[in-house]
Amino acid sequence: MFRGGWWFLFLLGSLGSLAWAQPVPWPAGERLTYNLSWQGLGVGKLYLSADPVEGGWRFRLKLEPTGLAQALGYGLESESQVGYDFFTDRFWQTLTEPLKGTTRLVFERQENNGSWARVTHPDGKQSSWSSSNEEVVDQVSLIYYLRHRPETRLVHAVDYPKLAQGRLEYLPGNGLVGYRFAREDLLVEVWYRQDARRTPVRIIFGRDFGRLEATLIESNNGR
Repeated sequence: MFRGGWWFLFLLGSLGSLAWAQPVPWPAGERLTYNLSWQGLGVGKLYLSADPVEGGWRFRLKLEPTGLAQALGYGLESESQVGYDFFTDRFWQTLTEPLKGTTRLVFERQENNGSWARVTHPDGKQSSWSSSNEEVVDQVSLIYYLRHRPETRLVHAVDYPKLAQGRLEYLPGNGLVGYRFAREDLLVEVWYRQDARRTPVRIIFGRDFGRLEATLIESNNGR
């Protein structure tokens, strides 16, 4: 190898890493707090956070139930880790529904070998599914993926019974821009400010228990 060649290779690798770690519109350590309602009733607060980790980002979502939701034992908590391509590497979600119990979902992307998920149902039984697709988002990472890549229209999303595929519905209006992904009993709808940070100010999600609506009340812009 020519003299200093290893420095050249190191520089190329470093530049490649910097190019791969694309800039994002949210700050490291961002914390977002939402009021949460169901059927027009206040049922708690929802928290979203974004933290950089080695090789990508970690996003967290947690519901703090109050009132009726707390009395009925409703609960929701998720964590998503994505690579610099912003597709999901690992994801878990714990959902507790009234009169049904707790369902836990664990998803992983297998390097060059598709992806898989395992679901633990309220009765303790387990089921699983797999897909050859590695370019997958989950219900939490989709919120940030659309902040980073608002031109996206076709997505593959993690769901309990299988991988859900479909086109996003574009929803302009009232100074905001929204996207809706609805398939079978899965619904994710997010409305963003039309500024540089594209902060999600309204999130609607739900399954067979109905629609939950989160409205932004506080934004901590991190470190």
